[in-house]
Amino acid sequence: MAFKMPLCAGSSCSAPRVRRVVTVLVALLAFWGLLPAAADAQPRRLYVQAFERGTGSIVTDLEVPEVVVREDGIVLPVTDVRLANLPTKLVVLVDNSRTAARGFDRVRDGLRSFFGRLPNQEVSLLALSPGPRWLVQGAIEQEEIEAGLRSMELGGRSMRLIDGLAEANEWIAEDSGPHRPVIVVVASSGRDRSSDRTERFLDTAEALLREGVTVHSLLMLPPAPGSLQRRLSVAEAVGRDLEKFTGGSQATIFLGSRLEEPLGDIATRIARRNRELSRQHLVRFDRPGDLPPGQIQVDVLRLGVRYIVSSNGRLEQ
Repeated sequence: MAFKMPLCAGSSCSAPRVRRVVTVLVALLAFWGLLPAAADAQPRRLYVQAFERGTGSIVTDLEVPEVVVREDGIVLPVTDVRLANLPTKLVVLVDNSRTAARGFDRVRDGLRSFFGRLPNQEVSLLALSPGPRWLVQGAIEQEEIEAGLRSMELGGRSMRLIDGLAEANEWIAEDSGPHRPVIVVVASSGRDRSSDRTERFLDTAEALLREGVTVHSLLMLPPAPGSLQRRLSVAEAVGRDLEKFTGGSQATIFLGSRLEEPLGDIATRIARRNRELSRQHLVRFDRPGDLPPGQIQVDVLRLGVRYIVSSNGRLEQ
């Protein structure tokens, strides 16, 4: 049986056109005259869930020679086939600017509870003010994570969120081992002083897509008494766009509120996603960078097996 999916179609079957998806941020920054050119980011992975045709049992042992990927009839080299519930590589970006000062202690307490709900996961912690600064990199032991939380201090008047996303993705991309990368952003609506914001965000968004990163954002917003209108912050625009095309989430709370519940929801999403992926194979393949987007066809060669293919492992979409 062959499964075909057009690489240039919707998000359930193809790579989103990232520079056209990030409309919220572009609209926010358009008046600065920074409208970007369009471009595509083509991922080199897909997900296969296979079943025994007779019994309906989940197949969990497909191998590279059993999966064939073609694009417009051209065979693309399959480089890896493995169960998709890989170890989570978690990077948390924290706004420690003075705009977030009112909720600073609540942030530390919330993260402590959050990390406690994800034991034995690799954790990295990146502060965003006055510039991106690693507090923890690749820690698993709770003592090292706790030391990183204690070392977190208030920074300057602004943060550098987009620079922090780029730094986090570079850290993720350096690890060639099997992992499932997840970024969690905890930010206020304060000013972002990242360099070349629009272009850097678009480049970073494409890189996040290539690496298969899921991004969850928790935004701490100040009350706006006397007015129902408030300018959309860069952090909100970034969070909405990353939720849209990485399959993550975005939540908002009032600055100074407790973070245990909303961060606990993110922890639940991460654990649920691990269970969902434990029934699927992650298939990686190579494609020439100059190959025009075309129709992907997937064949699983094992006899007696039926299968479902998706671009993001979210079979309900």
